[in-house]
Amino acid sequence: MSERLVSLLIVDEDVKYRSSMSRYLRQHGLRAVDVSTIGEAEELLRSYSFNMVIVEWVGVTDRFCAFCETIRSQHPEILLVANSRHVDLDSQLEGYTYGVDDYWQKPLPSSLAVAKIQAMFRKRVISALSAARIRMGDIEVDFRTRLVHKNGKRVDLSEKEYGILRTLALEDGAPVRRETLLARVWGYDSVPVTRTVDNYIVALRRKLEIDPARPQYLVTVGGIGYRLNTD
Repeated sequence: MSERLVSLLIVDEDVKYRSSMSRYLRQHGLRAVDVSTIGEAEELLRSYSFNMVIVEWVGVTDRFCAFCETIRSQHPEILLVANSRHVDLDSQLEGYTYGVDDYWQKPLPSSLAVAKIQAMFRKRVISALSAARIRMGDIEVDFRTRLVHKNGKRVDLSEKEYGILRTLALEDGAPVRRETLLARVWGYDSVPVTRTVDNYIVALRRKLEIDPARPQYLVTVGGIGYRLNTD
């Protein structure tokens, strides 16, 4: 799942804190709604879909436990984050026993919250993609077996070519910067230039596109990088 599709619900009594965080998340392409109480959150969950709930935790209460149980039983697809000023080991272990997926120290800087959210959903998408297939016309990519076929015939990709294809697929049609491709495929410690990505894209197009000069699937996004068109 691309972060541009993520919808979050922030539950926190501190109006200034939750408003500031939700505003920052929206500025970074995320959809965020904030409320002050668990009761308000439960009302919203009855009518709207969310990918993640970030709930303030001040300790174990019947209300908090019931809310966690509701999320886990009725909305198992939602990622649940406990946001607490209590960071000792016992508090964290206690939080995880109630089904939270992550435990954040409050107040968490908004920039770090964005990074954590992106990382959590990237892991979820990677997990889903590992057992998925995508189709692009006569091309089929099986991410479980790492096999690519075109018109029923196997296409051999290099490790870097496959890495680029997988990274683009993870973003579900959203543009991916060349710098991002370099970081994820080559690694943060390597030093290739962005032109390297362009050269590999050219090679991929030759192997996958019907007309590499007029690509249908590996599409250039001017001034940004590339995106993947899939069926």
